[in-house]
Amino acid sequence: MLSKEKNQLLTQTDKGTPMGDLFRRYWIPALKSDELESDGSPKRITLLGEDLVAFRDTVGKVGLIDERCPHRGTSLYYGINDGCGIRCMYHGWKFNTDGKCTEIPSEAKDGKFRQSINITSYPTKEVSGIIWTYMGPEEKQPPFPEFYWMGLPDENKLVERVWQECNYLQVMENDVDFVHAAFLHKAHGSQAVKEGILSSDLGIDPEHPLVKNPPVKQAVEDTNYGKRCIAVGLGKEDQNAFMEIHYIFPFYTFPPRFSGEDGMWHAFIPRDDYSTWSWDVQFSHEHKIDIQAQHDRRGLVLNEDMRKVKNLENHYGLERELQKTHNFTGIRGIANQDHAATETMGPIVDRSNEHLGTSDLPVIKMRSLLFQQVERLQEGYDPIKLENESLKTLYSDGVYDDREKTWKEALPLKEQFQKKEKVVKS
Repeated sequence: MLSKEKNQLLTQTDKGTPMGDLFRRYWIPALKSDELESDGSPKRITLLGEDLVAFRDTVGKVGLIDERCPHRGTSLYYGINDGCGIRCMYHGWKFNTDGKCTEIPSEAKDGKFRQSINITSYPTKEVSGIIWTYMGPEEKQPPFPEFYWMGLPDENKLVERVWQECNYLQVMENDVDFVHAAFLHKAHGSQAVKEGILSSDLGIDPEHPLVKNPPVKQAVEDTNYGKRCIAVGLGKEDQNAFMEIHYIFPFYTFPPRFSGEDGMWHAFIPRDDYSTWSWDVQFSHEHKIDIQAQHDRRGLVLNEDMRKVKNLENHYGLERELQKTHNFTGIRGIANQDHAATETMGPIVDRSNEHLGTSDLPVIKMRSLLFQQVERLQEGYDPIKLENESLKTLYSDGVYDDREKTWKEALPLKEQFQKKEKVVKS
């Protein structure tokens, strides 16, 4: 369990908070590229407690700026996006993608006055159908992270973002938790799935190592990107299944997968302290991804604001008879099952009341790393720097091997991922 003070330290990410300052030192996925059109409608987006507006200007450049016009605070969401800038509907003040004021038609002369006006703006970069941003100090901007899946053909990837109704930490803790799959995602009977697809919308086949028995034999090791979490479960005949989850600091993960299964990458970005932008990138290593099959198994149906149609108010479509006969939860859709587990904890779970066991080792180790890095930042040191040479080849890839082997023998950490710590004063 955590004290209330430590829980607040981990869960508060607004501007000026210790964790908020830490997260602003990393690149953040903000929107999908196809959400913005040149001279099209602006898009509201809240990130780390900041209300922002995104727009794509006449030449295709993306702007991500403060929603409030610096004149008198009117929302620029209602503004006019054309002529390489967004114009406030109230008095016509216009701003470009860099946040510079380009026109003040409400003033007879706008020279020096206009040049003194700027609006908060954040740099953006478009990669693999995602608009990314960096919200930290300009002089501390890190290299853009080049994840493995970014090097795959577009037809091998499916990118989604969804508004999750709880604090980011609940979502992220769920993702490094091996054992929950054996319950939350377990289907009662054999599931017919297409090649590469992990599950049906009911859940994971009971013979899959993730749910065959709770993989309570676990270990966590330090890496140059964060933590590698290992679990050992029952595999095939006389073999064990050796599984891995990669926690890439501070809010990215690769959940467990085996050879032949489509991969998954997640990012969990605080929208504010009470909600999260959950990003899913599903990818196939060698062939075109089956978009419909992946949509079906995840089960997410979203409205125009990226909020779920199946949600807490309608109990995520819970069917009690289904729970008795077909799966552990009575809820269809792997993602819906995860959201039900994390959102029903409340917007911010009170960790002073929790009772952790040995199977919660990855959660404990992830929290420890967050505490360590936020404390280092407060002491004036730079947080973990992600190395692209590692990120370009990193993904989860479990193996089946002899039961006499240790996890270190069956699934050794590659030398390129080993921790080479260098503490740098900011």
